Amino acid sequence: MRGDLVPGLAPTAGTRSLPMRGVRGRLPAQGFAVTNAERHEYTDYDALHEDYEKRGWTDGLPVVPPTPDKVERFLEAAGLAPDEVLGSVPTREVVVTAEHAAINAVMAGCRPEYMPVVVAAVRAHLHEKANCHSTTGTLSGASQVLIINGPVRKAIDVNCEGACFGPGFRANATIGRALRLVVRNVCRAIPGFLDRASFSSPLRYSFCFGEDEEGSDWTPLHVERGLAADQSAVTVHSTMTFTPAVDFTSRTPEDVCETLLTHLRRQGVFTDRFLGDGQNVLFVVGPEHRRYFTEAGWSKDDIRGYLWPRCQKPGKGERPVMLGGPEGMLIAAAGGPGMAETWILFPHLAWAITEPVDTLRRS
Repeated sequence: MRGDLVPGLAPTAGTRSLPMRGVRGRLPAQGFAVTNAERHEYTDYDALHEDYEKRGWTDGLPVVPPTPDKVERFLEAAGLAPDEVLGSVPTREVVVTAEHAAINAVMAGCRPEYMPVVVAAVRAHLHEKANCHSTTGTLSGASQVLIINGPVRKAIDVNCEGACFGPGFRANATIGRALRLVVRNVCRAIPGFLDRASFSSPLRYSFCFGEDEEGSDWTPLHVERGLAADQSAVTVHSTMTFTPAVDFTSRTPEDVCETLLTHLRRQGVFTDRFLGDGQNVLFVVGPEHRRYFTEAGWSKDDIRGYLWPRCQKPGKGERPVMLGGPEGMLIAAAGGPGMAETWILFPHLAWAITEPVDTLRRS
């Protein structure tokens, strides 16, 4: 019966020509309509899911039906009109709107209050130097990593401590997944089509965590990148290689840094003419390593100051670290106790982009 129908919205850019500038602005004070997405109706949830699978609109996992009312609530939570343009991929003739982001955030299982973070992540990923075309189409199967900073972490319960890279935390899992669904459904990075990964990576389902600002004396990542401490932000870093630098024996900052240098020199960091000096490598420092730096009074700048000159002249069998300067080494505090390790996230060809989370945009 018609009352049993489940409505859904197409999560893709479709064939409609969208203006590059879109209709920017806040939502009207009294209601609005979802204006662009193609509408579908299904007899039940199973029919919706099977059709979305058949059309290639999912990542292989079940999705939440993106009904018009849910999408409207997400847009309201971000204070955005449906046609607000978040960015584009010119090489693919793709323009991404707030409506696209909202539909895919609903599908990913986000709560409405996550929407401003999703918007910031999409904007960051679609920055020219974030290089969406390359990072989502590469044979290497690069993944997009989201690092969340500021008060929003606590407001929406982003995990920054133990098991922060793994499953079990709704905000982490669904915000990271929302970006990847936008990449798939709107930016057309579908395996066998514009996603040409030879093996791909499970990190492409979702990879999102917060910096443990409360557990560290260090300047938070977003503050180092020019934002105020009381602002919230997302940094999107596209990574090709993801490795732990495990060291249970070192007891000084210098010795921990030497372990990091071993991995840094072995893997190297490469750039090209388009990216220039803006490449980044990300170090996520766990509490066991962090305490040796803290006890010695080392800041993030002190760590960079030790690492940078020592990786400029690669020796035999070592690879160059092609960054514009020590500021290209991003450092974040995260993780739980027990394992004495720092994770190093080597980049694919892209800059890490930090975008503020606008949680105050309301009509």
